[in-house]
Amino acid sequence: MVKGYSVEESLRKEVPGINIIEVESINDGLQQVENGQLYGYIDNLMTIATAIQKDYTGSLKISSRLENDINLSIATRNDEPLLQEIFQKLIHNIDPEFKQATFNKWVPVKQEVSFDYSLMWKIIIGLFLLSLGFIYHYHQLRRLNQRLKKLSVTDKLTGLYNRVKMDDVLIEQKAEVDRYNVNASIILLDIDFFKRVNDTYGHAVGDAVLVELSNVLQENVRSTDYVGRWGGEEFIIVCPHIDVEEGRNLAEKLLAKIREHSYKHIGKMTASAGVSNFLPSVTIKESLYNVDQALYQSKLANRDKVSVKKGMELPR
Repeated sequence: MVKGYSVEESLRKEVPGINIIEVESINDGLQQVENGQLYGYIDNLMTIATAIQKDYTGSLKISSRLENDINLSIATRNDEPLLQEIFQKLIHNIDPEFKQATFNKWVPVKQEVSFDYSLMWKIIIGLFLLSLGFIYHYHQLRRLNQRLKKLSVTDKLTGLYNRVKMDDVLIEQKAEVDRYNVNASIILLDIDFFKRVNDTYGHAVGDAVLVELSNVLQENVRSTDYVGRWGGEEFIIVCPHIDVEEGRNLAEKLLAKIREHSYKHIGKMTASAGVSNFLPSVTIKESLYNVDQALYQSKLANRDKVSVKKGMELPR
């Protein structure tokens, strides 16, 4: 700002901490702005517009206007009171429209609202990075949730369904049998003399045998069957849409595959199985009792056999 301007004092009051640099003239101020020495120059709009049009067209622009207007005055000689009276009447008789039209004629300033594209790109890039972070976090969370869900229904050792999941499967199959009157069978399978394996070779070898047998089961059932570890060396297979005789055939096939397989560390091994079926009139508890009784019959018959106990109510 030119040194001595009265507006300097009012600006310092309105904008605490403002850094005002005094220059010698308007040309000095505009020259320093053009050279990058000053951020901006403040002066009367008409004066700045005239100077820019004359010497700085294409290099400088009027960027903004102050909120408050500053009224200018005309001075007259003290010894010519009539002249002061004429000027005063003239000023009072100028209507605002004429004043603005005259102002526009001499100061053709076009106000341009600039847009900071660098800020826009920064915002876009920031939002893009935030979106990437959100997508990555979402997929990580989804992957972890899926893993947790799988762990919650999977037997840690064998990778088969655990007891909790198989309980749900039994409920679902029973509901389907009751509603649609379809067939469904249960196979309960137990490794013969498994305690000898643990006692002779140790629990680590016993665990390895359980894993191998689980693989044999998974590889030889239908894709629609549910295979789970029921507890210890006992396994359960729920078979939708097959009757008890078809369940027997599947159990015979599984025992043959178990019998043929050579297990690491121990060689050959056998298993026993019981088969039963769901009935609308029979509860899940009764169905499990029936298949457990069938398995018990196989063990009594020297093991490595399949026994069937068709669905019927428990004795009261």
